Amino acid sequence: MALMEGMKGCGGCHKLGLKNEVETAKLKREGSRFGVASCDACHTRHTFSLDEARSPQACQTCHMGFDHPQWEMYSSSKHGVRHLLNQNGALPQNASAPTCQTCHMGEGNHAVRTAWGFLAVRLPMPDDTAWAADRTTILQGLGVLDPTGKPTARLDALKAIDVVRLTQEDWQSERDKMRKTCNQCHSLNFANGELEKGDRMIREADHLMAQAIRAVADLYKDGILKKPQSYAYPFPDLLAFHEAPTPLEQKLFVMYLEHRMRTFQGTFHANPDYAFWYGWSEMVRDKAEIETLAEELHREAGRGR
Repeated sequence: MALMEGMKGCGGCHKLGLKNEVETAKLKREGSRFGVASCDACHTRHTFSLDEARSPQACQTCHMGFDHPQWEMYSSSKHGVRHLLNQNGALPQNASAPTCQTCHMGEGNHAVRTAWGFLAVRLPMPDDTAWAADRTTILQGLGVLDPTGKPTARLDALKAIDVVRLTQEDWQSERDKMRKTCNQCHSLNFANGELEKGDRMIREADHLMAQAIRAVADLYKDGILKKPQSYAYPFPDLLAFHEAPTPLEQKLFVMYLEHRMRTFQGTFHANPDYAFWYGWSEMVRDKAEIETLAEELHREAGRGR
């Protein structure tokens, strides 16, 4: 399955920004009749208000829900609560109350990039050998690396849509920008600690995720679970989305796109409830269910492990 075909549901929002004539014509051929320039997704017509687009509620329509509940995380975090109190007058207007735009659109930069990107995977591999092995497994599940660890054509597609950082310099540049943003209200020592906490949470989540991926990959390897024809390799495809063919593979998809996303995004949004109960705890349950189902399938096939 091609990556762009697999990224279902994203195109409705992810055509933001000004378009040239070629891009506009392509969108219209694909069925987009209105909003092809899409600045009015945030600066809504007809006022095209800068104040509106600077309010965190302007982000709420898209940045919520299944795989990216950033609004829910932000609005119930201390940052979000303080801003809502600021808006209703319970806090003075000059009270420190960062918005989505404060952290993600510094100085009006519309790129909205972060060090870990959307998928919380990156290159190069870490020095931690266990984490490197887990991240390799996840990149294989994303189809970026083949089962032997070699890059695939899907890596080029991920480069094109810029959802991952693929060099240490690129990652560090975005991390430094965020440290500078945090330092507007917090000490650098505190900011570094909180950001590194997010890194550690990704590492721990990756370990759970990789074990679950390997459990499903072993079923393909042993011929117990039939590989869908659309899969390029005898390996689970995390970007199969809702087309994952069995309940076991559906569980793996939900573990990655819902629960892992909430684990690391909740941590970086300073929302421990989302990070732990809606993310980490669910990942632990997912892994247990996947491994139990995999063991049952092995036993039924007479290949108990």
